[in-house]
Amino acid sequence: MDRKAWIVITLCAIGMVLNGWWMIKHPPPQPAPAPNPPAAATATPAAGTTPATAATPGAPVAGTPADTAAPAAAVEEKVVLTNDKVAYTFTTKGGGILLAELHDIKETVTINTVGKAAIGSFGSEAKVYDDLFYRIVDKSDKHIVFEATSPDQVVIRKEYRFTEGPGSNDHLIHFQIHLDNKGPTKHSRDNYYLYTGAAASLRPDEVELPAYVWNNAGSSDYFATSKFRDGPNFIGMGGPITQLPHQAFDRLRWAGVMSRFYATLITTKDDQPAKVWGERFLVDHSKDEFATNAKSATDYAIHGGVSLPPIDLEPGASKSYDFRIYIGAKIFHDLKKIDLDGGKEGPPDRQMRQVMFYGMFSVISRILVGGLRTFHDWTGNWGVAIILLTICVRTVLWPVQARSNRTMKRMGLLSPKLKELQEKYKDEPQKINTEMMKLYREYGVNPLGGCLPLLIQIPIFFGFYAVLRFAAELRSQDFLWVKDLSLPDTIHTLHFGTSIPFIGDHFNINPLPLIMGITMFLQMKLTPQPASADKMQQRIFLLMPFIFLIFCYGFASALALYWSAQNVYSIFQAQISRLWQTDPVLEKVAPADNSSSSGSSSTTKKKSGPPRLGGGGTNSAKKRK
Repeated sequence: MDRKAWIVITLCAIGMVLNGWWMIKHPPPQPAPAPNPPAAATATPAAGTTPATAATPGAPVAGTPADTAAPAAAVEEKVVLTNDKVAYTFTTKGGGILLAELHDIKETVTINTVGKAAIGSFGSEAKVYDDLFYRIVDKSDKHIVFEATSPDQVVIRKEYRFTEGPGSNDHLIHFQIHLDNKGPTKHSRDNYYLYTGAAASLRPDEVELPAYVWNNAGSSDYFATSKFRDGPNFIGMGGPITQLPHQAFDRLRWAGVMSRFYATLITTKDDQPAKVWGERFLVDHSKDEFATNAKSATDYAIHGGVSLPPIDLEPGASKSYDFRIYIGAKIFHDLKKIDLDGGKEGPPDRQMRQVMFYGMFSVISRILVGGLRTFHDWTGNWGVAIILLTICVRTVLWPVQARSNRTMKRMGLLSPKLKELQEKYKDEPQKINTEMMKLYREYGVNPLGGCLPLLIQIPIFFGFYAVLRFAAELRSQDFLWVKDLSLPDTIHTLHFGTSIPFIGDHFNINPLPLIMGITMFLQMKLTPQPASADKMQQRIFLLMPFIFLIFCYGFASALALYWSAQNVYSIFQAQISRLWQTDPVLEKVAPADNSSSSGSSSTTKKKSGPPRLGGGGTNSAKKRK
C-alpha cells in the first residue's frame, strides 16, 4: 500500500471519530412524543365500569353486536407461572405474557418492561394492541387458558403451556390460538396480528441497538432502531422512515424483537405467509439511574407484531393456530439445541439460532463459541476461557506467524538495495516496480508472505468480535477486577466539572483497553517492519495501537481481554523465536535449471525436514550453517 492510500485511510479514520463526536454532541432533533395509547389500553378499568373494549380501536361501540357479547369483566387479573429459570406474568388484559423475569443469570432481567401490551396480545390490525379483556377458563402450574369474544362474535381462546419433551426449554412457551365463529355470517380477515412485545437496551449507551427480526424461508434479517429516521438522512437525501419497510413474507418462520443480549420470538409451526409491523419509540429515562446520561435522549426501544394467515370462517366453523414463543437470552448453544432436538416427533427446526447474526464469518464464530463454551465447562470462568481460547488459536497460527516474521526480516535485509533502486529510478515508477520484483525473485523473497498471518487472522478476529458482541453468557460474569465481561471494566470515573472536546465532562478509567494498547505497541515494536515502509507508514503503524484503543475503550471488556492476551502471546512468540532461531541470511537463489524439468530433479531433490515451530526445516538449517 503506498503513501497516498495510508493517508486516505488515516483521514477516513479521523473523519469517523470526528463524526461520532459530532453526533454525540449534536444529536438529531427528537420527534414529537408519540400519542399515548388509548386510555383503555393502558389503564386498568375499575370494576363495574364499561368493558375497556368499548373505548379502544377495533373495540365494540354502541349499537354493534359486541354490546350483546361482552363476555368478560373489564378487570385486569394477573397470574404468575414459574419454572426453574423464568417467572412469566400473564394478564387478562390482552390475554398474553405481560412480563418475563429471567433468573438463569446472576442479575435478574425482566423482558417487555417497556412494552405497550402483553406478548401474544391479539390486534385487530397493524399497530393496534389488543383491546379485549379475557377471562381465565383454565389454569395449572404449567399452563393457562384465556377466552374472550371479539366484537364480531368470534370466540378467541388462547392457551399458553410450558414446553415439554424434545426441543423444550424453560424459555419456550407453546402458544395455541383457537378461533370459533359464533356469528351468523362468514368471518373473513387477513389483518389479525399478534403483539411480539418490545425490546430495549439495558443501558442507553450500548453499542448494539434493539431491532425487529425475522426469518423468511431460512433467510434471517433485522431492522435496527438506528435505521428509522424522522427526516432526510445526514446528507439531506431521502425521507423519513417511521415503520418497518419489510412488511409481507411468504414463508415466515419466526419474527420478533431483540436487544443486544435478549430476544422475544414468535415462531410458526410451519412456513406460512405473514405480514409484520414494527416501529421504534423513545424510552423514558427521566426517573431512572440513566437520567443524566447524554444518550438517554436518543435511546429508542422497538416493538411490533406478526399477522395470522388469512382467515375464512363460516358460521359455526373454527380453526386453530400453533405457535411457540421464545423469551430469553441469545445463547447460540441453547437456541441450537431447541432447533435440532425436535426430531421427527417434536417441532421442526425453525432456525432460531440465526438470531445471533454472526455475519459473513458465522462459520468461524460458531467454531469459536463452541471452543469458548468448552473451555468454560473445564474452568468455570469465562475470562479464563477467553484466554485459553486465544492461546489455542495463536498456537495453531504459530508456524504461519513465524514464517511471516522470517520473511519480514529478509525483506528488511533487502531494504538498502530497494532504496538504491528508488534513488536510481526515482523518475520511473514503473521501472522501480519491475526492478523490485526482479530483486525479490533473485533473493527468493515473497513480499506477500508477511501479510499471510494478517489475512488469516482477520476473519478470526471478526468472528470472535461477533461472538463477544452478542455473548449473553458473559453478562454479569466477573474476572479479576472486571465485574461484567460484557461491559467496559470501569474502575473509576473522573469528573471534570466542565465539558472537554472529544471527552465530555467525565472520563472512565478502563484498565483492560489501556493494557491492550500498551501490549499492542510493544508487540509492534518487536515485529519486523516491511522493508518498503517509509517514515509515513511507520508513523501510521505506531498510531495503530492508539486507534484500536479508541475502538475498544467503550466496548465489552472481553474483547480487550482477548486482544491483550493475543498481544502478550505474540510478544512471547517473538522472544522465543529470537532465542531459538538464527537470523536469516540474504542469499541469492540459484536460477531454475530448465533442463532438469524432465524429471531428474524430482529424484535428486532432497527431502525437506519436518515442519517445526519457528518455520524452516532441515534444509533451511543447513543453509544457515
